[in-house]
Amino acid sequence: MDNPWAEAVFTQIDDEVVLSVNQREVARLPGAVITRTELSDVFLIEGADQPLYFRPRDPTAFGEALLPPLTAAELIAAASAPPEDATLIMESVDEPLDEEPIDADPVEEVPTPWWRSWLVIVGALLLLLILFLAFCNDDPETGTSTTTTTLAPAVTTSVPGTTSATTQPVATTVPTTTASTTVTTTTAPATTTTTPATTTSVPAPEPAFGPGTHIVGEDVEPGIYETGIVTDILGCGWDRLSGLSGEPEDIIAGNPVSNHDVAEIMAEDAAFDTDCEAWYPLTQLDPLMTTIPEGKWVLGSHITPGTYQAPGGNDCTWERLSGVSGTPEDIIATEQPSGQATAEIDPGDFAFNSVGCGDWVPA
Repeated sequence: MDNPWAEAVFTQIDDEVVLSVNQREVARLPGAVITRTELSDVFLIEGADQPLYFRPRDPTAFGEALLPPLTAAELIAAASAPPEDATLIMESVDEPLDEEPIDADPVEEVPTPWWRSWLVIVGALLLLLILFLAFCNDDPETGTSTTTTTLAPAVTTSVPGTTSATTQPVATTVPTTTASTTVTTTTAPATTTTTPATTTSVPAPEPAFGPGTHIVGEDVEPGIYETGIVTDILGCGWDRLSGLSGEPEDIIAGNPVSNHDVAEIMAEDAAFDTDCEAWYPLTQLDPLMTTIPEGKWVLGSHITPGTYQAPGGNDCTWERLSGVSGTPEDIIATEQPSGQATAEIDPGDFAFNSVGCGDWVPA
């Protein structure tokens, strides 16, 4: 039976995420988003020429990293993997049509030839004879050597619309005991197939709102919202508005977004204007991130306090924030280091924001 599992590698290149299978690029996914489907353990990658449906080997662990829905780049960060790539064991599947569970192909049992059984019996008798002679001579010279040979796992090449696989068995050599004469007994190669567990999960939430001017209290409720990872090279932005006249005086606060942002919409605001693709209610990650990417991140929801370091540079700016209203009053401290950056995030801080510094790791 063909084994449908393969290693797929997501690699962040500039503003695109490249999907490679068996070290071969199969799709470039600008702004790709990974979400669940109605079929329990099947997921969907949107952003390629056509949708890619797949089933991860561990749907429960993979699904827990998708709240809120993440782009492939966010998945790389949330998985605590190196920031440039992440590996996913996956199976390419057709578009799901219903909620019926997908049964694995039955395992075809291959009968053992009769002569192999006799070979095992004869080998065992010879082994007993050798041990008996060694014991009678009272001068045994025995040793045990074990050789285990594992052949390469099956490799699946997935291209949208097609799936092919080649399966190689796992061969094991039985330990050999030697005295004055050496006898080796070899069993037939065994082929095993593992069927993935089927789990039922709740679909990831939809975005609260997208681009446009939203009336507070009608189109959007007051609260704290966050973007996904913004991959557009031009970024996006947002403004809290006190009115809808279009005059500059209507802008209460605002911020450009180049990676990830968090904003609090106040009850007294008239509207919230944005050209960012999607905004989600602030959601707590589990587990929290140990490496802090560029952007704005909330303590207790995304990150933990502590001392962190980043590569820094001439374009690096970081801020400790008491809130995410977008006003200057939120800034507790800020720095623009010319070289390596070091920041101590206090437990009393609300959020941490950085631009142009690179990834932050515990010092």
